[in-house]
Amino acid sequence: MTTTVLLAATSTGISTSRKVLLRKIFFAELTSDRVQVSEKLIHPLQKVEETLSPFGYRIYIKEGYRSRSLYDIVYKKRVEKFGKEETDSLLNMEGIPHAEGLSVDVALWSLSDNQEVYLRNGNDGVGALFINFYRNKPDTASQQYQELQDLVISTMMTCGFRLGTKREYFHFDYRPNNPPNYT
Repeated sequence: MTTTVLLAATSTGISTSRKVLLRKIFFAELTSDRVQVSEKLIHPLQKVEETLSPFGYRIYIKEGYRSRSLYDIVYKKRVEKFGKEETDSLLNMEGIPHAEGLSVDVALWSLSDNQEVYLRNGNDGVGALFINFYRNKPDTASQQYQELQDLVISTMMTCGFRLGTKREYFHFDYRPNNPPNYT
């Protein structure tokens, strides 16, 4: 099967470095574009959906299971692109929580617009990925981002999820027996 992937890559004119990346991704167990999660998350995520629906949203699961091999690939590529310090602030390479299938990175999906609802301004940099970045900012846009992030966090917490150790507003580990770690 690896040969098939590499032959397809060769016939489309993908560079040697790209073929190596495709091979690494194959061995990292990334075999489709679907997000995978543990079966244990199905019922809690359904509860999240039910809770968000009256607000006009669905939960959009952007990332779930990530194999240890894929963690290594992502880490290396992020270090090359963004540097070690920024990468270490975002990726938990010690606990590698996504490798258990009990972690998800989420966003909101608008039921009326049928599209992702952005929970931060992309121009605000890496700091905006963490909780409370917008908490005390006086402008209306910042207040709206904070309200949306709070909605996501409180909903996920109510359904048994906890913020990850990096404290990103979008990353949650399913740990229903642990006390909520955000107020």
